[in-house]
Amino acid sequence: MATSTFTKQFSVEQKKASEFVKEMSKTVMPTLQPDFKPNLVHLSQDRELKNSILAALND
Repeated sequence: MATSTFTKQFSVEQKKASEFVKEMSKTVMPTLQPDFKPNLVHLSQDRELKNSILAALND
């Protein structure tokens, strides 16, 4: 089994760490609606996929 050791140390500026935490703490907006209805329009060409998705959503 291959092993490796991480012996280098590094530091991060407080400002950069704070910016990162602030960015990662933002509330995200969902990209999909819970009912998926806007996306069903694109599934009209793939009936098998549409049926599979609808079956999964109705379980």
